[in-house]
Amino acid sequence: ELYASIGEMAEPKEKSPKKEERKISHDVSNMAVQILPYMRRVGELCDSLAPHAAKGMQMMDAAWTRLQPYKPKEWGPALFGLILVFFGGTFLSTVAAAEAVRMIGFKNVMVHVNKLWENYKAGSSAAKKDLDEKESKEKNSAFEVYLIMMKAVDPNEVIEAMAGLYQILLAVIATLRLKFAAAVTLGCSIGDMFHESIHVHARPLLEKTVSPEYHKWIDPAIKYSSQAVGVLLAWILQRVMSAIHCSLRGAFLFVASSQEALVKLGYLSSPVLKKESTLFSGVVMSLALVGFLSQASYGFGLPFPLNILFLPVYVLEFVITQMIGSV
Repeated sequence: ELYASIGEMAEPKEKSPKKEERKISHDVSNMAVQILPYMRRVGELCDSLAPHAAKGMQMMDAAWTRLQPYKPKEWGPALFGLILVFFGGTFLSTVAAAEAVRMIGFKNVMVHVNKLWENYKAGSSAAKKDLDEKESKEKNSAFEVYLIMMKAVDPNEVIEAMAGLYQILLAVIATLRLKFAAAVTLGCSIGDMFHESIHVHARPLLEKTVSPEYHKWIDPAIKYSSQAVGVLLAWILQRVMSAIHCSLRGAFLFVASSQEALVKLGYLSSPVLKKESTLFSGVVMSLALVGFLSQASYGFGLPFPLNILFLPVYVLEFVITQMIGSV
């Protein structure tokens, strides 16, 4: 019996890692079976959205082609500066994000964007060529078009560009979070400074109107209400400062870019207002003052129908605000 026991112990048993591998393989197979219907739905959704996306890209290309007689590359910066002068304070987060990108390096952003755009054009041309060469008129699915585009693009360039843009995005979000966190901290500090004086006058009134069993909540309510009012004032100051900054930045960009456009188009031999001259600064300050007063008159918002016209910018403002608060 002793030898039998020793023999049983010496017999090689099935290794547990193999069992674990089979179990993992089985779980992955079951998961793939469960995910497959959802992947098919995603493919169907891509098939339905692909024509609209292609049509949108074609419309954008056609619109850009129609704008060429008006020299959009030359007049675009001046028009953007004018928009900043009169409407920049409305889009606090968007302007702050644009400034963060400018400080980080706008050229780096455009390098990555151009790489993605060139690869997209190469993939799109390959997909169009493959579609033209097919004798059958069967419609390709979005997934098949995607596979064809993957053959034409450079994966290293695409990955490098996406990684670069993601790093820039994280840097911009971090910059904005610090900026708005400073505004909240300032607001809490303002509320704490005026808490004592508000407490002296507000507590006797609240004790008369609130039941005695709730008196213990009076002090915390006064304290946090004071901080809330302070944060509100800080946000108002932040918006006012943003409007002033947008007016100055936009006025500078409009005056400088409009002169450069006139020189490029041959209407002027050289800029009339030199950037180092006092007259240039006076024109910029005057235009910025007009823009800021215009923004203040509308409560740093947009009147109808401009709010409809700038609806995409409102959507971008909402997305950036959500990203700042969630990341």
